[in-house]
Amino acid sequence: MYFSHQLFQSMPHTTVGHHTQSMDIRFLVTFLEVAKHRHFGIAAENLYLTQSAVSARIKLLEEYFNTPLFVRHRSSIQLTAAGEKLIPFAEQLAGTLESARKTLGEEDVEYVVFASSPNATDISLHRALQRINLAFPEISTRADVLAVEQLTRQLLERQVHLALSLIPLKAEDIENIAIETIPLALYRSINCNNDNAMDNYLHIDWGNKVTDYLQHRYPATRRAKLKTGAYPIAVEYLLSNSGCLVLPKTIAQQNSLSSQLVLMEELPDVDITVYLSYLKEAKLTGLEDLIAFLQSN
Repeated sequence: MYFSHQLFQSMPHTTVGHHTQSMDIRFLVTFLEVAKHRHFGIAAENLYLTQSAVSARIKLLEEYFNTPLFVRHRSSIQLTAAGEKLIPFAEQLAGTLESARKTLGEEDVEYVVFASSPNATDISLHRALQRINLAFPEISTRADVLAVEQLTRQLLERQVHLALSLIPLKAEDIENIAIETIPLALYRSINCNNDNAMDNYLHIDWGNKVTDYLQHRYPATRRAKLKTGAYPIAVEYLLSNSGCLVLPKTIAQQNSLSSQLVLMEELPDVDITVYLSYLKEAKLTGLEDLIAFLQSN
């Protein structure tokens, strides 16, 4: 992680040998930039400095640690063994200061943090955030996309307040409520006919119930051309090639897709459920109102 020139802080004075020197965090930031690009000129440009200023900072840093950090060749710059060892320490310090800056910048704002599994993001999260923005304009939100395992962990660690996924999260302290049921249908690309569509079936993991239903009704789906847990990957593949896949009807009917897909079959016996998950002992003010709103709409 690299800092811009506005974020520099000073470190305490430290005694090196017989001299007392102070090392500015700018020296480490400059070191990281030179180490990243192996070029003083590029580092200077990125940090809005002159090349001589970059060289001076590196020299002062080398004097501070009493060891060379770079080997300067005519046409290249290489890290010394000491320089390689310094990188993780410099990154850790720079990263800590950046995190502190962000935290202090948000100290007066209380965010409701949402997270969703990849497939639940486009299906439900975007619309949920829009509805919340209209109904609760005073609320500030943050949103992330995480794997299901990360959703569970971050809920338990109170890094996330509300999670959306297509399966209930399994943990004793987590409450799961179904907030939406979405019908599915089987579609093929416009350049593929019904007779050979299953030869290029693209499997999206909508859960065991959907998979079992399809494999029973269409045994050919066991030999999928592509398997993925993220439906945008399958859709992009389909539009670039040909074949068929199962999609939520709300997704397939979007303007960008509707002209590219042909409905093969409604699937009334299977659907997907969107679950809202949260800690049973949630502490954030107003969270209960948000949960009730999402559950009722």
